[in-house]
Amino acid sequence: MHDGSVATLEEAIAHYKAGGRTIDSGSYAGTGSTNPLKSQFIAGFELTEPEKQDLLAFLRSLTDEAFIHNPAFSDPHDEGTSAQH
Repeated sequence: MHDGSVATLEEAIAHYKAGGRTIDSGSYAGTGSTNPLKSQFIAGFELTEPEKQDLLAFLRSLTDEAFIHNPAFSDPHDEGTSAQH
């Protein structure tokens, strides 16, 4: 997710499907789906396993492996490998 707290697409889908994440321990422990401060935009939803697999396939299709592994785009501060403007 946007803040690095969820490592996989599957976990991100589960988070939004449940309407919030449950954290078992620590200072943020609790059930996110019942938190009164939770955003109204995270309401949860139903999703079958085939629908989840279709969503994952779509999201993975958006990844351009050639682009993300191209050394020309790896470090914008390294003049030896950065893309020319």
